[in-house]
Amino acid sequence: MRQPTDVLVVGGGPAGSAVAILLARAGLKVCLLEKSHFPREKPCGEYVSPGCLSILDRLGLLSALEALDPQPIRGMRIVAPGGTVLTGVYPGNGTVSHGYSLPRYRFDALLFDAARKAGVECHEGWRVFDLIREGGGVAGVVADSEGRSRSFTASVTIGADGRNSVVARRLKLFAWHRTHRKVALLRRFQMPVDVGDVGEVYLGTTGYSILNPQGRGVLNIGVVVDQQDLPLHQAWERVLCDLFVAYPRVRGMLEGAHPLNAIRVLGPLACRATRVAGDGFLLVGDAAGYYDPMTGEGVYQALRGAELAAKTVAEALSNGGPTAGGLGRYAVCYRREFASKDRVCQLLQQIVCRPRLCDLLVRRLNDRPIQVEELLGVVGDLLPAERLLRPRFWTSLFWKRPLP
Repeated sequence: MRQPTDVLVVGGGPAGSAVAILLARAGLKVCLLEKSHFPREKPCGEYVSPGCLSILDRLGLLSALEALDPQPIRGMRIVAPGGTVLTGVYPGNGTVSHGYSLPRYRFDALLFDAARKAGVECHEGWRVFDLIREGGGVAGVVADSEGRSRSFTASVTIGADGRNSVVARRLKLFAWHRTHRKVALLRRFQMPVDVGDVGEVYLGTTGYSILNPQGRGVLNIGVVVDQQDLPLHQAWERVLCDLFVAYPRVRGMLEGAHPLNAIRVLGPLACRATRVAGDGFLLVGDAAGYYDPMTGEGVYQALRGAELAAKTVAEALSNGGPTAGGLGRYAVCYRREFASKDRVCQLLQQIVCRPRLCDLLVRRLNDRPIQVEELLGVVGDLLPAERLLRPRFWTSLFWKRPLP
């Protein structure tokens, strides 16, 4: 007789694969549905922050990641609109910490394969299009693969299906951000010269460009622009070339480079779920909310959210079932974990859209190594985000001399 499924996970990205691994290791029967087939591309800056590495270590996957020979990212270089440059390294305990950059099709396939090895029932090529309701809660999903439909039922359904989450939409919990409407164009290039081991952020007057080296001369480049400024009637090749005009240093670097993949477009870059948990369901990763991850926290939020979700689900199933009350503890933990970083991201976006303020802050940070370490520590998910919300951090940048 077939064992009933305890947990159904929709979406095989980092959040979905990670939560499936953790729940399977807790002894639960887990089913994972992914609409694509691996390996598959994913529009992304393709950056794994330093804070992710401890989570991957807890998952037992850090050595497997490092076996893929990803490019270490040891810090960031920020170029203000006026040309002022700030370079910093990630703080470490006596040593320089680092993150990694590698194509998402390799990173996601690693996690999905690990879920399968952990005993998760994995299905590729199944696109969820509806939910199964029972007694006011969620009892599973209906999915389609190559023209045939099938119902998947479980005690708990976890929506890890990204920023266009079908689970969140069917629950009427999905909403685009009302004012932040930016779009990213991304592409990998083979560069004619070595591109180093730091990520770069070029701040423009109406957007920004992010560069992540991936080793062996490969560079992931993204350009972010307001949706209203995007000429949708033109080919993406022409659009990207036109956008590079605002970043002459980036355009100069691309002389002699050749593209390695098609241009990927992602946007709008901000959405939210009005609730992240309820009777029979949870939302994790981008499905739970997404706000222009300029600082690259998307993968960290997916992995850390998976840990919080797995703990909540395991406890709920062993203590009375997946009721709204039992799973609601995840919402409390989620807010506690990510609210401050979300505020930091929104604050940084407000600064980015003010070029003169960007120039001033970058100049001041060049004379303040302590504040640079704090900034890189928060951006790298190594230090609590609250550090950048303290008034002292910002007042110190507006004094002509660093505060003692």
